[in-house]
Amino acid sequence: MTNIYIHIDADAFFASVEQCLHRELRGKPIVTGRDGSVAVAMSYEAKALGVERAMPIHLIREEFPMVQMVASDYFMYRIFSARMQRIIKQYIPEITQSSIDECHGDISDDVQDFQEAKELALNIKQELELKLGCTFSIGISSSPLLAKMASGIHKPSGLTIIDTQNNRDYVGYPIKKVNGLGTQLCKRLSGFGIVYIRDFIREYPRIRKNFSVVTDDIFYQLQGYPPLRNSKKEDQKSMNRARSFKVSFSRDEVYGQLVLNLESLLKKMRRQNMLAKTVHVSLGDIERKRVSSKIRLDTASRDPDNIGFIAQTLFNKIYINNKGYRYVSVTLSGLIKKDYLQIDLFGESINSEKREGMYSAIDILDAKFGKPVIRLASTLTTPQSLSSHINKEENIITYQNPLLKGETFYRRVRYPYLGMI
Repeated sequence: MTNIYIHIDADAFFASVEQCLHRELRGKPIVTGRDGSVAVAMSYEAKALGVERAMPIHLIREEFPMVQMVASDYFMYRIFSARMQRIIKQYIPEITQSSIDECHGDISDDVQDFQEAKELALNIKQELELKLGCTFSIGISSSPLLAKMASGIHKPSGLTIIDTQNNRDYVGYPIKKVNGLGTQLCKRLSGFGIVYIRDFIREYPRIRKNFSVVTDDIFYQLQGYPPLRNSKKEDQKSMNRARSFKVSFSRDEVYGQLVLNLESLLKKMRRQNMLAKTVHVSLGDIERKRVSSKIRLDTASRDPDNIGFIAQTLFNKIYINNKGYRYVSVTLSGLIKKDYLQIDLFGESINSEKREGMYSAIDILDAKFGKPVIRLASTLTTPQSLSSHINKEENIITYQNPLLKGETFYRRVRYPYLGMI
């Protein structure tokens, strides 16, 4: 029997959630990420105009003045994602979440053939779109790779089956549609005349001979075979927090934003029990030019005192007095689980453990009251946000959905499904 895999992908997820929460935005070109410096997600109407992911917000305002900017609401995106997973698991208990808006699974034990798989997918799709108000695209095939590719063929709200035994039309798709090959490898392959999937399959012996990249698993999956090995989700390697703001010439303000970013990352690391080996700080000036510096730690750490001192050292190294800055980024990389840390010779890790008790207590207070109640003094002075200097008549901004009675920005009710209206 042929294995059958399913891949479920929410269409333009962040933008779709905003259009669900703000019904007046439905059918309009919108972009989320106004609170940052680049477009995070776009509605299909915005994509049709030519707006692309990671396009700078200031360029979108100049080139596409009709596009509606939306303040990202990541709390609600997580709520919709959790609801999406709960609905799907009613049909497929062993589904695996790939990201906030994607999931995949082997449904060979749940269905007998592709027709039954299609009926299952239609039921899932109908309930998701009814209860969440967003559209979903689903792909089905005999390998996870082809199922993922199928989910992207007829977006939005598509349902595509790639049956490799009875229909070989899919081999006419470009290799750039294949997840895992990468942009640069596809460019190199095109130099060998390998542009379509059929070329990749036919020329694979030559590919293995001339390329060091191992793509055996992709080769087999493109022919409809199951994966050669069980895919294991890789551990997170880095964390980043970046913020753009109104141009500031104040050293204290810019440094305050850096510390604010760092506090957020360290809190996340404590929650996930991670340690970092490298600290990387980047600043963007008034002309949008970036300068950065990094330091590798002798011992992996998440000690706020230690990492805070290093971040300050990096900041002092790259900051230029009397120069305007508009962007601060902090990246902690080389992440490992704390369980793997070896005790150092001089006992510094023990001292760090004692200090962490205080920060863990602060985390508990934040969770209880729904917002940061204790902050470092250096974060009390930060630059003005992007929204504070925008002409709202020329650049309309859609803010967070109105709060219900008793809600705050940090503590929100998880909206229930109330049925069709």
